[in-house]
Amino acid sequence: MSERLQADWLSRTDSGALYGEPGLELLKVQTRLCRAVIAVQGAQLLEFQAQGREPLLWLSPRAQFREGKPVRGGIPLCMPWFGVNRRDPAKPKHGLVRNAPWQLSGARALPDGEVELVFTYDHAGNVLFSTPFFCEVTMALGRGLRLQLALQNRGAERTEFSWAWHTYFPVEELCKVEVRGLEGCEYLDNTRDLQRFTQEGALTFSGEVDRIYEQAPERQQILTRAPIEARSENCHSVICWNPGAEMAETLEDVGEHYREYVCVEHGNAFSHSWQLEPGAMARASLHLQR
Repeated sequence: MSERLQADWLSRTDSGALYGEPGLELLKVQTRLCRAVIAVQGAQLLEFQAQGREPLLWLSPRAQFREGKPVRGGIPLCMPWFGVNRRDPAKPKHGLVRNAPWQLSGARALPDGEVELVFTYDHAGNVLFSTPFFCEVTMALGRGLRLQLALQNRGAERTEFSWAWHTYFPVEELCKVEVRGLEGCEYLDNTRDLQRFTQEGALTFSGEVDRIYEQAPERQQILTRAPIEARSENCHSVICWNPGAEMAETLEDVGEHYREYVCVEHGNAFSHSWQLEPGAMARASLHLQR
């Protein structure tokens, strides 16, 4: 049975109860405006659906719920480095916060019917990332979804932080999906040794796509049956990814389900990574709806 928290719209459950695979503590939000599921590990939104609208996020039918391991789907936060660590490729891909336990430090209902959750993560510094830092993620859940990020360097030296919200969006027919809002942008193609190209027309998915768009506009639209709108603030990188059929066969938590999603991720990576002085704080936000 779910343990009730201080708010009647918020309850505690686990991955065994919801997905038949025990392993992770989950929070469930149910209001007149929306339903959501969040993993405490990584402060990762797994599901979000506004009342009367289609689901906003994709969660793999093969998702694995293991402590300290990534969950395929929803919105993992990749930090303090995105992708392969360029200084030490042996380190875990996409950083460490998505696989770490976070704290729920606030939960409140807003006057318009939205609800707000605040999660915090305090990194003391370790062999994976020596600089201490503090991270806060605020989720506003209603007819749409708003995420806010605050990151503070608590170390003694200027440090680079590379990050992204690794959003998985559901689609009906991958071969017919278009992402608009990136036309004319330069991108680094990770399927071609990070060579630089310019996006011509809308982005489509006819095979593996792994691109880092630089100086990306604030808004993109994913054209599928119920179009998805994404708008960010202080996010200058947009990463678009789908593994395609061949790579998907090597991903045990994806497989044939690669046709069901696209990733259009907002953050600051590569040349747009944050360079934070000791004590400095940076902020960004992401708004999603369909």
